[in-house]
Formats: sequence, structure tokens, C-alpha cells
Amino acid sequence: MDQCVPIVCICGPSAAGKTTLAARLADQLRARGRHPLLISCDDYYRCTWSPNSSYAFDTVDAIDTDQLRLQLSAARYRQLNSLRSYDMRSRKVGSKLLKQEMYDLVLVEGSYGPQHLLEAVPIALVVYIETPLLLRLMKRLWRDVRDRHRPVSYVIRQMLREMLPGERRFIHPLKRHADVVVRGYNWDLESVLNRIV
Repeated sequence: MDQCVPIVCICGPSAAGKTTLAARLADQLRARGRHPLLISCDDYYRCTWSPNSSYAFDTVDAIDTDQLRLQLSAARYRQLNSLRSYDMRSRKVGSKLLKQEMYDLVLVEGSYGPQHLLEAVPIALVVYIETPLLLRLMKRLWRDVRDRHRPVSYVIRQMLREMLPGERRFIHPLKRHADVVVRGYNWDLESVLNRIV
């Protein structure tokens, strides 16, 4: 019997609700007796990344995929003691210790990062989130201005010049690998939970 911890990958475009969906799934799984570990691909942005493409930070190249794969592989075998962290405001890398409690499932979510995971790490289930573009743009604008203290003009310019082209190039193709596609912010968690449990 395989003793590896299964990995569920939640992917989709920016501000589609991946982090919220992962948190809600984790809550539902805990209520069913499971012990999920949440990993965000955003925590694997390169600290010394200097954008050299038209996509800036909206590219798989901005992610330290070697570190992400290394930590996911350790998580699969329950050998992970700490998780990498990344501060979006300061763009500094850190780490956080994991609690000693055992986990029996890994929920990894992100826009950039899954592209390299699908070919390198065994993924038990791929969930792709589709959310209307206008809602996502409003949510990202609000988040980046409020939480990341970025100017409105910068965020709008970045969304139009980098985010949308990056999504077309790197994120939309992930949908072909999805086992489950969920839509909007009012997700039907049961369809995903049934596939996990």
C-alpha cells in the first residue's frame, strides 16, 4: 500500500479564489476527519527575481520551482518540517515551522508553479477554477491596493500588460489537465470533496 500523502492541486487565474477555495476545502476536510496541509505557490516567488520578460512576475519563471518541488516531495513522505514563505510587499523570503501534527493530504494552490508540478510530482487531483474576468480584475485591484499597498495606476497597468498575457500563456492551458472545473466564487465543494474522500 502506498504510504505517500496525496497531493491535490488547485490552480486557475489570478484572483479566481484559489486561496479561499483551498481554505474552505481544508475546513470541510477537517470536519470529515482529514488533516490537510496547505501550500501556496505564491510563497515560492524568487527573492532575487528581476523581471526580464514582458510578463514580469506573471510567469512560471518567477517561481522557484526547484524549491517548490523539493518541499512538495518532502511533504509527500511526511518529511517536511518547515514551509517557505514570501512577503508580497517586501518581496522577502522566510520560512515557518510546521506544527508537529501529522497531515494526511496536501492542498497546493497557485497560478504559477502548477505548470511544473504536473510533470514532476504525482498529483492525485487537479482542480481548476474559472471566475469571470471582471470579478477577478476588481478583486485583484482591491487586494493589491489594500493589502500590498500598490498604487491603483500601477495595478491596472500591470493587469493589462502582464497579468492577462501571462494568464493566456501559462495558466489557461492548465485547464486541459483538470479533473474538476469549478466556476465562480460560489463553488460546489461537494464535487471536489467527493473526489478527494
